[in-house]
Amino acid sequence: MKTSILFNIIALLFIISGGLFALYYLIFDPQPYVSIQAGSFLDTIAIPFDWVQIGPISFPIKVDNYLVFQEFKALAPEIHLTESFIYALLVWLAAVSVLTLLTEFKKAYFILGGIIWIILLTFSNFNGLNIGGQSANYPLIILLAGTLIPLIYFHLWGQKIHLAIKWLIIFVGTFSALAILIAKSPIANPEIYLSEHSLTLGFGLAIAWVFWNGHGILSGIYILLTRANRNLNLNITVQISLITLIYLGTLFFILLGLRGELRLPFPTFSPLFLLLPLGLFGWISIGEKVSQSDELISTPAVIKALHLIGLGLALWLVWKVKLSGNQPAEELFKHLLVYSQIGFTLFFYVYLLANFVSVMNSGKAIDKILYKPYSLVYYHIRIGGLIVILVLTTYTGGIVGVQASALTSNILADYYYQADKKLEASILYENAWMHYRKNPKAKFLTAQLLLDLKQPTLAKQHLEESFTEAPQIDNILLLADRLHQENKVFEAIYYLENGLAIFPNEPHLINNLSLLYAKVNKTTEALELMAQPEIKNAILLSNRSALKIKLGKPEASTSRKTDLISQLNELAASNALANIPDEELVASIKKHLKSEDSPLLIAAGWRNVLTEINRNDPSKDLNLLDSLGQTPEMNAYIMSLQETAVIRSLAAGRVSEAVKNLNGLAFRNPNDAAYYLQLSGSILAQNLDFQKAAMEFIAAEERGFQGFDTHHWSIFGLAGMPEKAVEIREKYNVLLPIYLTAEGPSAAEYLKIISRFHQSFAQTLLSQWRTLDETELKTDIAIRLIAYKAHGLETDDLKELEKYISGKIDSNEDLKTFVANPDLKNKASVNAFTSWINSGKEPIANPYLSPLIISELHNKTDPLDQYEILNSATEFNHDPILWLKKIKAARESGLDKYADESLEILKQWVSDDEL
Repeated sequence: MKTSILFNIIALLFIISGGLFALYYLIFDPQPYVSIQAGSFLDTIAIPFDWVQIGPISFPIKVDNYLVFQEFKALAPEIHLTESFIYALLVWLAAVSVLTLLTEFKKAYFILGGIIWIILLTFSNFNGLNIGGQSANYPLIILLAGTLIPLIYFHLWGQKIHLAIKWLIIFVGTFSALAILIAKSPIANPEIYLSEHSLTLGFGLAIAWVFWNGHGILSGIYILLTRANRNLNLNITVQISLITLIYLGTLFFILLGLRGELRLPFPTFSPLFLLLPLGLFGWISIGEKVSQSDELISTPAVIKALHLIGLGLALWLVWKVKLSGNQPAEELFKHLLVYSQIGFTLFFYVYLLANFVSVMNSGKAIDKILYKPYSLVYYHIRIGGLIVILVLTTYTGGIVGVQASALTSNILADYYYQADKKLEASILYENAWMHYRKNPKAKFLTAQLLLDLKQPTLAKQHLEESFTEAPQIDNILLLADRLHQENKVFEAIYYLENGLAIFPNEPHLINNLSLLYAKVNKTTEALELMAQPEIKNAILLSNRSALKIKLGKPEASTSRKTDLISQLNELAASNALANIPDEELVASIKKHLKSEDSPLLIAAGWRNVLTEINRNDPSKDLNLLDSLGQTPEMNAYIMSLQETAVIRSLAAGRVSEAVKNLNGLAFRNPNDAAYYLQLSGSILAQNLDFQKAAMEFIAAEERGFQGFDTHHWSIFGLAGMPEKAVEIREKYNVLLPIYLTAEGPSAAEYLKIISRFHQSFAQTLLSQWRTLDETELKTDIAIRLIAYKAHGLETDDLKELEKYISGKIDSNEDLKTFVANPDLKNKASVNAFTSWINSGKEPIANPYLSPLIISELHNKTDPLDQYEILNSATEFNHDPILWLKKIKAARESGLDKYADESLEILKQWVSDDEL
């Protein structure tokens, strides 16, 4: 009794778990082996990092932010080794249970069951374990010995032994045989081979259960009808006839759907859903049969136990074929299920009419005589049902034979695939698909494995063949992606467009096609395709938003996005509009980045976050970027991280560091050298070093830079290179600046002063400033005189300049504080000066801010330390006072040679009289 209860509990758990897994994959994930994942890639958008205003000359300093786009990639199916082992374990445990119950069969049925078992093991191809030679029979012999010897013993001499002990001994014999096979097999990963080929065994047992319960649904319904109508004298004949007609009609439509011959205006369903009602109504039918029949194959308990095991095996089989993507196995199971249902249901209905039509409507307990016929015996319906199955097999062109062949090829291919034997797997998958076209996993993996084997031409041939004969979404994505990699963009577009014609509104195809449209400048078509109202794919919407940002048409966000990619794109859009970044948005991105493991998103995230003017100490951010660059997974993004570090340095006012690092990046990354050099030139021009800026632009042109604009023409002119200015105007159709005609003579005077600003003495510049007309340009020069030349001006001069500035623009307290006591040794004065020019707290970070360089010298008493500071500054700055102090520090340090050389260099822009 306890054993029976334990068995029932285990059987129910077996059935319920198998049913839940089967229903999940039937309803929610019908193709779990398909692995279409969104892969991110980056595109850049130039954002105005800073704005340069040099009198009438203005231009932005642009750096790149990242936009994150996502395209769908068809990836190789996951390898489900654990699930494969679990299924094999369940099959063999169920097989042990069936064999244990077989010992309770009557002699004839026991022999028949043994024969069926031998056939199942033979067709399961365990000889492929190659024990004792290629496909030798030793594995089959070992399995037969391990399973049949205890089976025969118990049937002949152990009938009184308890079933639990029988089960345990058969379990030991069976699993010992399996262990021997694994230990002795010379092939790679024999345990995988055994687990995969257990599918054939499980399939055979499940089909046997399906055939056994062929009329289970109709007979179960009939029994319930007779019970419900007992003593009511209702017309059961009409009821069961209508039910039979509806059910057979449904089965026929399902059969036509399986053959692909009919497109119905209403949806059909997978015949695999019939397993649940077949199990339920079959249980009712079997319950009546074992209580009525005198000629049972075994005891009622054994028969009921077999029914429960068979139902569980059938449900777990659905899970296995769905998860493994063995479409031929699934289709074969569907066909045989439908054939058997049609055949056995039809002849059971004939059986009912032939035997019980006269008493069917009597209202008596006719369900109690259902299996006690007096005209057409019960076993005739089995023969008739088998005949119908043969007829349907002929009607369908013997497709079940082809499916069975493809099934075994798929099983062996899955073994090779999981054992990482790609060549063998690709050959077998190709063979499986050639046998049976409705085998999407096989065709996809044929192409994928050929790509892995470096045979792209052959892989594309298979994908094109699939597109022509049996199109599938993952193959179209894989083919388009391969063509895109080969720069055959328009061919990729062709297949995606035609794929959409076959699979309308398919979001994966729409997304990738839109991205390719954008690549070939069909942006209108791309946006229209992404904007289809019936498509609500989150990735598609994210890409649409990113594309609009790229086109300069950002959408107004109505709600805050929570995913990192959308937030990065939102921040890039804000930066592109030169808006102050939202603090909450930046904080959220930083929080995401701390836990993010995608190198691409990490690199893009820190770039977008750090692209803003921030004069605070950048050391913490730079250390973070450096530590990220040292991790192996970030190797592909080292250049991007280094560029981000340059931008962060520039944001903190570290001009010399930024320029040097940009030149280093240009040297290490020749493909992007033009971008780095033009950016360096813009930074130098912003700091009035026009000659160095011009040389950077010339070097950038040599490496492919062609984006010359009006301000470049001006910079070449200010650098004393009028020939180069003319050249770029003619070569790149550069427009002349408006100030040549609109600003009047004051602009020319301003530009003359500004062109040699650093090279000139402060007093010389002050004298020139006093002669300027009263315009905004005079105010500009006044501000620059204090910012760059305060160290060479007297207190009265500074006050004069401050008074003039205050009369033109709003008064500034920091400027007043500094001018009141322009002592560069005084910390308060220096802090006021630093605050006014917003240069940060590193006095020597910008070598062009000469007053701050001078203030730092006061903190050094060693002439050699002073020389090092001045030497670094004068690599960039041609301020005469700085050079004179450098020469003095060199002499005081005993570096007379360097002092003489510096003096000769200084004479290149300072006359002897000025010296």
